[in-house]
Amino acid sequence: LKEYQNKMKKLLVATCTDWPNLPANVLPMVNLLEEKGIKVTVSPWQSSVAADYILPLCTWDYAQTPMAFSEWLADMNKHGCQTVNPVTLMQWNMHKSYLQEIASWGIDVIPTQVMPQINAEKLRELALSIYQQTQPHIVVLKPLIGQSGQSVQKWDCLSSELPHLEGYQNGLVIQPYIQAIEHYGETSLIYFNGVFSHAVKRQPPAGEWRANSAYGVQIHTVVPSQQALDLATALLDKLPHTPIYARVDGTDILADNRFLLNELEVIEPALYLHTNQLASERFANVLLEMMGVSKNKNY
Repeated sequence: LKEYQNKMKKLLVATCTDWPNLPANVLPMVNLLEEKGIKVTVSPWQSSVAADYILPLCTWDYAQTPMAFSEWLADMNKHGCQTVNPVTLMQWNMHKSYLQEIASWGIDVIPTQVMPQINAEKLRELALSIYQQTQPHIVVLKPLIGQSGQSVQKWDCLSSELPHLEGYQNGLVIQPYIQAIEHYGETSLIYFNGVFSHAVKRQPPAGEWRANSAYGVQIHTVVPSQQALDLATALLDKLPHTPIYARVDGTDILADNRFLLNELEVIEPALYLHTNQLASERFANVLLEMMGVSKNKNY
């Protein structure tokens, strides 16, 4: 009877219409779940396929229609489909204004100003209030709701010309340009149910400063600094819910003995499962535990 009940559990791994298939590095985790009797369905979130649990790990287009995505999450939850990470946590994480709240908790976060509606005059004022003295007048503009480094740009806020603002229909955030990212890259720490699993370094190529896959970064495993581990643990401890999966991104500014948080991702982060031989099993096990199914072998 127990095995039969296990087989009845259904998990939707949500993708999106532009990229409907799972990346290869997620398949071993899916195989482990299916070995334990979980019925795994892979489908774009736009298709609204029902399941007992929803893992929106590959919803890589939600920033194009954030309201529809947020409503989909809430609607699926309302109809008894439990999301792996709570809907309220994901909705909070969609808007990069969450960085300001995290900073108020005492976490070392890259300084962030938020502009929900575009105002050219206000933009320069906010930019001048935040630029980093070591890189005169250079700030970084990002969509308030954005993914994969899209529409991320540098801007000299003393320039007579305004930046291109077409990519910020849902608002933007303004941050100082952190030149150390060019040298140190960005470190991503992956956690499963609040427990550290593994980390990677995302190193931009020479002359590049955006640590996203679209800009030619090199990915390699790394042992994170103690500062990075301490910050990530403190951050996750302060969240209202411990996420089943989370990625904490930041830069080890070793010259200053600090780790500067850039992002917390609990919706659709790349988890780099292929970079650690135990990562897929760790992730599968926390999902099985959440679904009330016995785990795979100990790790």
